[in-house]
Amino acid sequence: MRDEPRRGPVTRRASVRGGRRETDDGVTPEPSSDRPTLLLVDDDAATLDGLSVWLANEGFSVVACSTFAQARAQITSRPIAALITDIRLEEFNGLHLVQLARSLQPHARLVVFSGFADPVLEAEAEMAGATWLLKPIRLEQLGEHLAGLSPEPRSETKAGEPR
Repeated sequence: MRDEPRRGPVTRRASVRGGRRETDDGVTPEPSSDRPTLLLVDDDAATLDGLSVWLANEGFSVVACSTFAQARAQITSRPIAALITDIRLEEFNGLHLVQLARSLQPHARLVVFSGFADPVLEAEAEMAGATWLLKPIRLEQLGEHLAGLSPEPRSETKAGEPR
């Protein structure tokens, strides 16, 4: 498990043969203001890494968290355009994050995914305003839910401007 979430898009570096390849060089830049920031949460490293790379390649700035605590800290400290979370996160579940995001960041799009069909959890997710997706996630379906996202609204305002 990581102590801190990975931030920013996966970077590109030229390979020895001059081609391009995806790398994760450990650099964790802050999300860019011209790219929508997505908070991605999953305790499965393979899913987290795979979705992070795909989302970054789709033009999003990705903050990837492997624990509920990391994700909660991100939701409370930065604006996000979308939350994409697994339903199972140790002693918590993704619906706890959905409820927190809904109250603190009502503009954010919410997506919950699971490897198990559960009509009760699916109904709860939908009542909270989240989209429910089953694993394996069809990337084109996830892309449809994220289509049209723009960079998250800034919370800073200049003196005298209405909020």
